[in-house]
Amino acid sequence: MTEAGAKRLGAWAAGIVLILLAAVTAASFLPLIETNVWWIRFLDFPRLQFGFALALLLVGVAVLRSRIGTIGWVICAIGVLALVHQSSRLYPYTRFAAQALAGMDTCETGSSFTLLIANVQERNQAAAAFLDLVEDVSPDLLLVMETDEWWDRNLRSLQESYPERMQFISESDGAFGMHVFSRLPLIDPKFEFLFDGYTPTAVTGVELPGGAVVQFVGVHPHPPLAWSQPTTLRDASLLKAALLAEASTSATIVAGDFNSVPWESVTRRAARIGGLLDPRIGRGLHPTFSADSLLMSWPLDQILFQEEFGLLEFAVLPAFGSDHHPVMASLCNASGRDIPQAPPEPDPGDIAEAEASIEAARSVGPTNEKE
Repeated sequence: MTEAGAKRLGAWAAGIVLILLAAVTAASFLPLIETNVWWIRFLDFPRLQFGFALALLLVGVAVLRSRIGTIGWVICAIGVLALVHQSSRLYPYTRFAAQALAGMDTCETGSSFTLLIANVQERNQAAAAFLDLVEDVSPDLLLVMETDEWWDRNLRSLQESYPERMQFISESDGAFGMHVFSRLPLIDPKFEFLFDGYTPTAVTGVELPGGAVVQFVGVHPHPPLAWSQPTTLRDASLLKAALLAEASTSATIVAGDFNSVPWESVTRRAARIGGLLDPRIGRGLHPTFSADSLLMSWPLDQILFQEEFGLLEFAVLPAFGSDHHPVMASLCNASGRDIPQAPPEPDPGDIAEAEASIEAARSVGPTNEKE
């Protein structure tokens, strides 16, 4: 290749790298816009992937630095800021950050229980593998999401081990059925339908063996089904669950497939309102979806809880055929014990923003309903 040809090739390579760097940089900052537009809000999900892409592109800029002009260096500088921004958002969910809650080694008799949550995927029919998983984990409380009539039939064998249960199968949208199984007594169990008739939120008291009653809120909010739809209903469902936790006199767990990542603004606001601790902080990302992809994977399935609970164990479990990994947590009702916990404090305006979001969702109505 001639010297002129090499220069042209280098200029083309530098141009492509800068165009890609500018695109990923823009995608990194777009979620800072206060909006309910789904395609913008979705850009919050792949922050880790964007971070790796930015790092690789900045290395490319360094290699091709002799071909980079003034505008290119401006793009590079903004790209560095984007990488710092992505890193700062993800840092709390690494093992380098301080843990929001300390682990516990022991718990008073009658105060501990194990919770398992699993989105089984409506089209998945690996019921045997799921039932084996439940048998191995042996949770005291089990939340199963995306259940339809087929799953309802195949989960009936759990009734022998779990005498307490509640279930809802939607006739219009089977992807949002929900089952709760419990070895512990359920107190006033009910499904609340916040903004439509087919997306349930499970709300129940749970009596622990020692006699204490805690509150469990199981959520699986409906995400937008098209890029043009807003996140209004999903956001309002998560914020309503947080308000239920904030208003409860019982220590509360909020768990389920949030269809939102922990670092997204709505999830962080919900955690602040409800005083909800996230065991991922200081312990790692622990992605749960998609179980079928290593590249496009993020933590959608979450177990959050108030400071009265101590953490005995937290784990994302192996896939069993669903596109989601199940998640388990063993908790200790440690009310009155002095354990190092750092629940998030509400920001001014959080409650007002939540109430406005809920009112907006009521006005929007069930835009996600299948036609």
